[in-house]
Amino acid sequence: MKIANTDLRALAVFRAVVEHEGFAGAQIALGLSQSAISFHVKALEERLGFALCRRGRGGFALTERGALVHARSDALFLSLDAFESEVGRLRDRITGTLRIGMIDNTVTDSGLPLPQVIGRIGARAPEARLDIAMADPETLVARLAGGALDLAILPETRLAEGLRLSPLHEERHLLYCGRGHPLFPRAAEVTETAEIARWPFVGRPYANQRELGPFPGAVMPASAANMEAQAMFLLSGGYIGYLPAHYAKAHVAAGDLRVLGTGFPLSSRLLLATRAGMRATPLQDLFLRELVAAIAARADAG
Repeated sequence: MKIANTDLRALAVFRAVVEHEGFAGAQIALGLSQSAISFHVKALEERLGFALCRRGRGGFALTERGALVHARSDALFLSLDAFESEVGRLRDRITGTLRIGMIDNTVTDSGLPLPQVIGRIGARAPEARLDIAMADPETLVARLAGGALDLAILPETRLAEGLRLSPLHEERHLLYCGRGHPLFPRAAEVTETAEIARWPFVGRPYANQRELGPFPGAVMPASAANMEAQAMFLLSGGYIGYLPAHYAKAHVAAGDLRVLGTGFPLSSRLLLATRAGMRATPLQDLFLRELVAAIAARADAG
């Protein structure tokens, strides 16, 4: 089978469907209608001569051959990105696409000035394209390892085989409770860990219950995959738990959350993850230089 431009387009749509676990997520990501996505997937299936996925009331699922096509397409699209970057290098221009993954709710973290970095990339490499995807750390690691992302910003994780991890920034987390929680009226006075340990916690699965370390005997009957979900549990008044101080600030100002005691601060290290052994493109190099410089400048400014 000789690959045509229409095949590459259809394959890109198929990859988006897989990465977003169905047609609905791909619709949002690509800005296409469901009928357009169905057209591209069906056209690819007809070109290949076999079904790639099953869709219907039972949900979306890859066929065995579909999973193999998706896996093999990683190398194809990585090669296309590398080719585009190399052509840009020959033209003394920074081109190509940089696919960045990151955890949610970093935009309020002044120590991680990503909006400034994005602006600098746009000014210095106007022909380049940046794609940003938000996900939990486990998903980011899987997508990075599979070639769907070029780099990711995420907290420390045990699932890092085959990745190169570089420290970026320390994020400060404090312990909070929400309005309606029995500790809320006297939150600032609650300093005994034994008293805090009596109440149910909510935490993030990837943190491996690290938040419970200072509170022997505490239990965590609820888990949240991201910060917004964590905040929802706390705002319900039924749980206590940790949030980044920069993210919780607005809820504290609104009177909906309060810091418990001294906050029992924890530090969460954010890392930059890339695939080990992969040569960085000029666009990746530019992004990394701008990111490191922006973080250093914020740290120097205090």
